[in-house]
Amino acid sequence: MSIEIVIPAHNEQHRIGQTLHAYTELSDPDLVITVALDDCTDGTRDIVAAAAVHDPRIRFTEYPRLGKGGVLAEAMRASTADQVAFVDADCSTPPEEIALLARTLDETAADIAIASRFHPASVLPRPRSLKRKVTSVGFQAAVRRLFGLPFFDTQCGAKVLTRTAAERIMPLVSSRDFVFDVDLLVTARALDLTVAEMPTVWIDRDGSRVDALSDSVRMAASLGRLWLHHRVVPVRMPAKALVESLPAGAGSPATGEMPVIDAGLGTDGAGGVRFPEPLPHPTAGTRAAYAPDTYAHDPRTPDPLAQEASRA
Repeated sequence: MSIEIVIPAHNEQHRIGQTLHAYTELSDPDLVITVALDDCTDGTRDIVAAAAVHDPRIRFTEYPRLGKGGVLAEAMRASTADQVAFVDADCSTPPEEIALLARTLDETAADIAIASRFHPASVLPRPRSLKRKVTSVGFQAAVRRLFGLPFFDTQCGAKVLTRTAAERIMPLVSSRDFVFDVDLLVTARALDLTVAEMPTVWIDRDGSRVDALSDSVRMAASLGRLWLHHRVVPVRMPAKALVESLPAGAGSPATGEMPVIDAGLGTDGAGGVRFPEPLPHPTAGTRAAYAPDTYAHDPRTPDPLAQEASRA
């Protein structure tokens, strides 16, 4: 099973080398790491080119300024791997977590696997700043209000798609900025693709270009533009048959609900997903021990966004 990891990069010379070093530690011989260079004007290209000399699994493609979403869509459309993933250039998601997401696709027969920072079983070793907490809570609340997506976290920069899912979704995604993730998931819902959401380890890195307060207006405008786009030009394509392992009626066109993988956890007898007993809170070093456990969104689980807001 081959996998290609796409890393969007715009002037990332200060950290792209360390990120590539970390991801090349993955031993998969069928791994390809593609850096999508988004109009880089610093030394990012030279660093990536030097790394590619030492590890042939590293490649890069140069694009004019398309934005994060733009270069991701182009690179993923060009992929020929069985699975295609994307991660942020700052290596906030440890490489092992992408490997777990790839396994999730195999074990659940989902079309997409996404990591969630806000899942109760996720591990965030570094505390986030108050401004970023408030912005994240507000953004996710707006996403739920506008689009009704049933996920803890749409914005975590770690997602893996099957090649078939990528081929169907990418030609329909219009967003070029940070709402690309929301656009991807809204489009996946319209195509009746199945999504598995699982907890992750996520390390908040210094050097983010997003200013939590000054960018709030731009974030709201991008979400509003995306909502309007999907209202005016909704995705209407033949739906793919649902995975046989899904509960009867889940995500059917009649209900309009998004198919979400049960991951073999069973139900509580009332039609809801039955979760296992709470896991001991893992640390980054022991996170791999929980690899077999994937989680679907359960509306009866305490809302982590509300809990985050109360703590903030």
